Amino acid sequence: MEKNLDYKKIVSNRKLFNETVYTKLTEATKILEERQKDLELVKKIEKFLNNNIPEPIKNMGKNGLQFRDVATPNHDTYWFIELTKDHGLKTIFFEYPGDKFTSNNDFKCSLGKLHIHDRLNKKRNQIEENITIVDFNKYNGKPLKDVLTFWGEPVVNFHRRLFDVYGYKKEDFYFYDNSGWLKANGETAIKYYTNLLMLLVCHGILFENFLLTGREGKFTEEVFLPAFQNVINLTGRKPLIVPIPPMDNEEDSHWISYKSNIKKLIPEY
Repeated sequence: MEKNLDYKKIVSNRKLFNETVYTKLTEATKILEERQKDLELVKKIEKFLNNNIPEPIKNMGKNGLQFRDVATPNHDTYWFIELTKDHGLKTIFFEYPGDKFTSNNDFKCSLGKLHIHDRLNKKRNQIEENITIVDFNKYNGKPLKDVLTFWGEPVVNFHRRLFDVYGYKKEDFYFYDNSGWLKANGETAIKYYTNLLMLLVCHGILFENFLLTGREGKFTEEVFLPAFQNVINLTGRKPLIVPIPPMDNEEDSHWISYKSNIKKLIPEY
């Protein structure tokens, strides 16, 4: 892989981005196992991180990771769970409830304004119903852990309860509050993202679809790719990142949507 990636060129070409960043899941699991046997590489990573490895992946193993401020069983998470289960990986959610709530980020906004997708119109397009459960004016800029629903429930707790509605057994997953680790590694966005991606060399596989347009595209170009290159330059290895299929609608709100049965947890319904 090139020593110096052309970030603008990569984000302007989806095929090139996919080839540069992603690894097929079957290959990623094999690579992870091989790298974990390379004790010199493991020690190099741990030394770089000052032996500060998040608890769920400290002992390595077959770890599947999703980085989200708050874990929630939307469409995206459904596929993350299915893929990890089918390939014998641990399903681990790295959360950051200390992060700020904002309506300017599609995912964070979806935590307070729920998108319901489980019906099709005559043209076979999704019918979307939106249900707002928090006061955006009151909580914009506040830590997510302090955000309450209109009925007084912490929004973090509400989204955890959604896993029950979907029939999941929460004991099958590992929910880890990564706030402390991020603060210890967060002098700059590129610095802490470099450290996060360093965990993907031999401690786990990240399941993520990076966006290439809009505000998220700017983050991909200005923070993610420089951090990605830092890890390659420091270790000679590519972080293990697997996309969640299908990838032709990854910018669609369907990824952050829910089924209508979650309404049973909303008092007015």
